[in-house]
Amino acid sequence: MFLHMANLVTFPDQSAFERALGLLMKAGLMLEVLRTPTFCAGLMPPAIIATDTAPKLAAGLDAAGIPFSGVLPYSPIKKDIPEACPPDPLWRKILGDLRITLVRPSFSDPLRLRVEAVPEKDLGPLIPLMARMIRGGAYCPDVPVLAFEEDHRLLAFSAESFVISRADHLLDAQIMLRCAIDLICAAWQSRSFLKPDESPRQGIGATEIFKRLPATNCGQCGHSNCMEFARCVFTGRTAVERCLPLAEAGYEAHRESLLWLLHAIGLLKDGPSSSGDFRPAIGVGSFRQP
Repeated sequence: MFLHMANLVTFPDQSAFERALGLLMKAGLMLEVLRTPTFCAGLMPPAIIATDTAPKLAAGLDAAGIPFSGVLPYSPIKKDIPEACPPDPLWRKILGDLRITLVRPSFSDPLRLRVEAVPEKDLGPLIPLMARMIRGGAYCPDVPVLAFEEDHRLLAFSAESFVISRADHLLDAQIMLRCAIDLICAAWQSRSFLKPDESPRQGIGATEIFKRLPATNCGQCGHSNCMEFARCVFTGRTAVERCLPLAEAGYEAHRESLLWLLHAIGLLKDGPSSSGDFRPAIGVGSFRQP
């Protein structure tokens, strides 16, 4: 099989996949289409495994104006594909088109994947209902945002997108994507009788913040180490801006990931931005699913 040293290219939608497939076939590359499992049909387009370097693949797609969501080293997945029916077609009515805008290594665990999905329609009205259906996690009704853990994975929902972080591999991300869609559909179907959750929850915190800090233990923030600083940020006793290394060149990815996390768990209510103000809003708790 040719796939040793190959790269996996993922796409935001079916149209981008089809355009890329035509382009790469004309380029004479050895490639294989990685079909989407039946249980995830329509949620994520197929991917392409191609024998070219990641920079060349990305540059070729960019030059042709073809969007892609990720170019990653390919490793065969040693796991059976679950047998399940396609997702309920209702999801299209609820969310409209769904674009998989990002597939890349997770910042908090680079051996695993982060996948971001952006629906056409606003997810915000359903988040309070989803929060009612999920025990624990972090939930801020004012934004609204909901984040919870599924084993080592972190799932986060906002009005504009939802993110699966630390998926084991692409198949695992597809399984989690289907679970997220099922949760959204269940919330929509329950909207006439399920009472929205109005109480904030505090179940994800200091450890996740710590994973996104520079880990220099420099003491410039006034704390003895980064873990102590993370706990103080989470409980509102200090501000993230006091971490001076985060403002330095080379720590842009740390800052981006930390901003995203603070928004996902309700500590940054204005949404993540490179110039946003970090203001802690909630404290520590625990997560348990029903």
